[in-house]
Amino acid sequence: MKATRRAFVQSAAAATIAAPAVVGTSARAAQELVFVGFGGAYQEGQTKAFFEPFERETGIKIVQTTGVELAKLRAQVQSKNVEWDIISLPDRLRYTAQHDGLLEKLDYARLDTKDLLSETVSEFCVGGITFATQLTYNKEALPGGAPGNWQGFWDTAKFPGRRGLFSGPVNILEFALLADGVPKDKLYPIDVARALKSLDKLKRDAVWWSQFPQAGQMLLSKEIAMTPWTRGPGLILEGRPIGVSFDGAAISYEGWVIPKGSKKFDAAMKFIAFALQPERQAELTKYVVFGPTNKKAFPLVDPKVMALLPSAPENFKQGFLVNGDWWGPNLTKVTEQFNEWRLK
Repeated sequence: MKATRRAFVQSAAAATIAAPAVVGTSARAAQELVFVGFGGAYQEGQTKAFFEPFERETGIKIVQTTGVELAKLRAQVQSKNVEWDIISLPDRLRYTAQHDGLLEKLDYARLDTKDLLSETVSEFCVGGITFATQLTYNKEALPGGAPGNWQGFWDTAKFPGRRGLFSGPVNILEFALLADGVPKDKLYPIDVARALKSLDKLKRDAVWWSQFPQAGQMLLSKEIAMTPWTRGPGLILEGRPIGVSFDGAAISYEGWVIPKGSKKFDAAMKFIAFALQPERQAELTKYVVFGPTNKKAFPLVDPKVMALLPSAPENFKQGFLVNGDWWGPNLTKVTEQFNEWRLK
């Protein structure tokens, strides 16, 4: 898409003899939206559930790329050379993007949000999917039974077995506070010192991982017995000996946003309205185990899948919503504190 737009600008500046070609290119560009995503199975699922049917219905093509980075978005907005038109942005990045003026306000007159999870709807962002980090364990590595909550996860005497931990502070600090007796509705603002003191109890025997596939490999090989993780439901559906608990699960969301200065605002709003439809959200669950934000999608999802999704009413009630408004301005500082603690 970069090359197409650059070619258009160069053609327009070249000579009047090129005018017919410019009109053709402009017409085609008007029928395109550039989406930047995270790639992998998730983006493949988005293609099947959203992009291809949207193009069939509207004639507007979704040109895809990968590499969701706020630095790139900031550079585009500041240079007024915005190349992206649609992003599905995690809430933890949404705060910073909104704070830094990188997003357009959404036109809610064009969106039906009455059945959406209200926690995922804001001025600049509307929730597209929910996901959760929950207590995940290998049943075969815990013949005596698995813990059902984070207090049990921290109880190495009652539930022996190596614990896996992600090498970053987000969610881990909240779990440490829940294990220490902090109620779900009192997690924010996070008491970092108290959370790290709680983590001291696991630090010596923890197995640290940094890439999400690592955790699955460690669980299946029984290198670890349990870990906070996002992808346990997928392994359960594959028939693997994995179990999960949504008690105290950290639930978050990704929302559809439009970059500030996008010249395709109207088409982007049309796409967002399409992607929020319950049928579209239910279709996505056939490819990735992420929860719909539209409650009308729930009955359309395979019940076996729905039972493992974070937005299922019972699961959502058991978990807590990660506070992106707290993590956004605090992530850098808290990560430094967390890394210093790990080195002690």
